[in-house]
Formats: sequence, structure tokens, C-alpha cells
Amino acid sequence: MWGSAPAFIASALSMCVAVAACSTSEPEPEREGPPPGYVSYHWVEREARIHTFDRMLNEGDPEEVLENSTGHREKLFDAGVLSEGEDGYYIEFDKDEWSPEEAGNLNMVDGALSYAMDFNDVTWCGETVTGDVFVEDYMEEFWDTLDSHEEYTASIADYVDCGDGRV
Repeated sequence: MWGSAPAFIASALSMCVAVAACSTSEPEPEREGPPPGYVSYHWVEREARIHTFDRMLNEGDPEEVLENSTGHREKLFDAGVLSEGEDGYYIEFDKDEWSPEEAGNLNMVDGALSYAMDFNDVTWCGETVTGDVFVEDYMEEFWDTLDSHEEYTASIADYVDCGDGRV
């Protein structure tokens, strides 16, 4: 009984070697991610929100702006998006300095920015509207019309400064 076991194993191994030798070893295709320079909808929306929030802090009473941002403002502090310095509150625009994991994740940061937009007004460009409406209007007009992060950043900065966003 045990005498046939080594023969069976040898036979099975030789079949595996033969099958492996016959199969082609094609490299697996590389996973395709976004192309270099890809600009996502969420990135543009986040950029519009942080520029608008920065302007809200500078135009109005920063304490009121933060109070209106409800309890979610702490996530912005935790993630390093919002800080307090000698000259008051400021937005950190360098996203490499952010730590969204400290607030949960980037979605939590986006949610906190959304609350800040919902409960604060843009008062410096004509008719007063909520920050949410202000950012939505920008997105409706400009999403998918520009090609780079730099173009969107310049367009958003112009828009938040009451320009037409066309730079």
C-alpha cells in the first residue's frame, strides 16, 4: 500500500511540472489608475471649499464663522486643515501638511468643510448666499472645463475674490 504512494506523488509532480512548462508566463497588465495630472471632482470641490472658508474667516468674525461650522470644525483642526496662529485662524493650503487620518479620513474632512459651507454665508461678492451655494455655483460652471490642478487653483482663487473664475 505504501509502495504506490511515492510513485503517485512522483507522477503528480511530473504532471504539474509539465503543465507549468506549457503555460505562458505573460506579465500581468499593470493596474490602471488615473492618468498623470488627473483632477478629480472631489479635489476641485475641496479646493473651492477651503478657499471659500479661508475668505469667510478673513471677511467675517472668525469666532462666529467657527461657531456656525457646528461641532465638525474640530475635525478640521485635528486634520491640520484649520489652525490657530498669532494672527488668528488660518487655512493650511499645503495638503502635504494635512493629517486627515487624525480626523478619521479625508471624507470626514470633506464633511466638515461641507458643514462650514452650509452654515456660513458668502457676503463679499454681491448677493449673500451660503458657502454651499457659492461652491455649487462654481462647480456647475467650471467642473471639467480646466486641465490641471494649477488651472483650477487659479480659477478658484479668482472666483473667491469675486472674479469670473476665467483665468
